Amino acid sequence: MSKVLAILVGALCFSGIANANNNYIPILYNLSTILDFNPVKGPIKSLDEHVVANGKEIQEIKLNFDNGFCVENLTINRPTEGYSLELKLKGSVLEGQKNGKPFSIELSKDCNLHTVNDNGDKMEYTLNSNGMIKDTFFLGSKVSEHFYDKESNFVRSVFLFEDKVLSKNEVTYADSHERPLDYKITNSSGNSGGFIATNSCEYSEQLVPKLCQLTVQKTDSPPSKPTEMTVSTKVEFY
Repeated sequence: MSKVLAILVGALCFSGIANANNNYIPILYNLSTILDFNPVKGPIKSLDEHVVANGKEIQEIKLNFDNGFCVENLTINRPTEGYSLELKLKGSVLEGQKNGKPFSIELSKDCNLHTVNDNGDKMEYTLNSNGMIKDTFFLGSKVSEHFYDKESNFVRSVFLFEDKVLSKNEVTYADSHERPLDYKITNSSGNSGGFIATNSCEYSEQLVPKLCQLTVQKTDSPPSKPTEMTVSTKVEFY
């Protein structure tokens, strides 16, 4: 994944509600937030996503879910970075390795995100009433906050260090009901230039974002060439 995509981790999160029939499975939605992939609504059995930039695949992600909509296994490969993550569900923990080192995601009793342990570095998450990430903590300190509108659409995130704002993301949607992943993210940072990310997708009848065009433009002066990515997603439903 490019550095631009890494910046977007924690930014690309969208409305997730516990009912899996017409909404996001909470654990799928929250994993998409922290691991950077497109969430899909509905009773998902499997998801396979590929990201291509400059003619090269920069990310592949695969997830499988049981019939209770709990994630059974997760695999991510980013060949241009030499990055790999492979996790399998054991009890209430997704366990495995990231780049050859221990990595685990502890789940709650209802199979939602609780903690992430990256080779000893532990992140803790609190959730709102709809099961979406509210706050993120590292070593007891809050490092991010997430905000939503009345319809549970993600609209803003704030990233913190020692209670000071490092950067902010503001999100707007073209049509959050019919085109849930057509968005614009405006990032601002106090220490460096931000970016503007726009995403536009082709959807199936079940609102699967089959093919998306993501453009990220840094707001530095003078402006650099935008980064353009193509994201394809295939989903199998129960």
